[in-house]
Amino acid sequence: MTKPDMNHMHLRRLNLNLLYTLDAILNSDSLTDAGRLIRLSQPAMSVAFKKLKDQFDDELIIYLSGNRVLTPLAEKLKPRVKRILVELNETFNLQIDFDPKTSRKTFRLAASESLATMLLGRVVPRMLMEAENINVVVSSLNNTTQAELFEKGADMVITPQSSLDPNFPSLELMTDRLSCMVWEHHPLIKSSITLEEYLAARHVAVSETLDLSSRAGGILSQRRIVATTSRYGTLPELIIGTDLVATGSSWVLQYYASMLPVKVVTLPFPTEQTAVFAQWPDHRTSDPAHHWLMAHVSGFTETHRKAHAIARGKNNSYDLCICSNNSITLD
Repeated sequence: MTKPDMNHMHLRRLNLNLLYTLDAILNSDSLTDAGRLIRLSQPAMSVAFKKLKDQFDDELIIYLSGNRVLTPLAEKLKPRVKRILVELNETFNLQIDFDPKTSRKTFRLAASESLATMLLGRVVPRMLMEAENINVVVSSLNNTTQAELFEKGADMVITPQSSLDPNFPSLELMTDRLSCMVWEHHPLIKSSITLEEYLAARHVAVSETLDLSSRAGGILSQRRIVATTSRYGTLPELIIGTDLVATGSSWVLQYYASMLPVKVVTLPFPTEQTAVFAQWPDHRTSDPAHHWLMAHVSGFTETHRKAHAIARGKNNSYDLCICSNNSITLD
């Protein structure tokens, strides 16, 4: 019997339920904890663990100085098993058609807090209006790679070009650049700001944003920052009624300006454009549910092109031009 035939026989003898057991063991602190995750008793977990060790001819878990450690093989298996289980679940839940009116699917989206505010804060409510029985889970990126997010079941990741993973399909949604935002009754800044005024002003900053290695980094690093927040959403509250200046995504800041007594002003120095992309796992590409999701996300740019065009008419601090692939560029 050839080696491929033997491997095929080993695979046929493997109970697929053991993959769930293996995933639980590799991601838990003990067999007891793993058993709780998949609702197996301690004796049943022990039997399953022995079968797994025999299957892989490896201890999988060893103890060094009293510490539980995965073997090198187990470390390599950990992400692969997670990915296999995600694809298995997708296979058994594969849909030829997707009807938003009857679907009970859970869509899992990931984005930075600022992009979630700008994109998903508007997209998700519209999805829920069209599909009343679906669930939508929006999580933050937290320095997690696309591969890790997809292994955990994410359907789509919204990410700037700098974090794009070439190993997964992608679609450019729009381009963005930095602007600044102030209270609409700011005592000094009206419709524009000079570099001297910008550097002399007191600033509020978001800790997760702004690449100081960019062309504008030299100027941004000279700001007199008197308040720092970890969330974009707190910027308006910090600047309304004060002389503070906030610097950030033009799209996000204009989103706040459409609802609150704040205004967006062009920065008095050159800034680089940043493209924003949607990415998804390969096996989602032909999924009708993915097409529906993508239609909502990419459709956002067209809808808000008109809103930004209206804003441009009220504020000449930037120009809006339409590009291919439903992208939007703020100049």
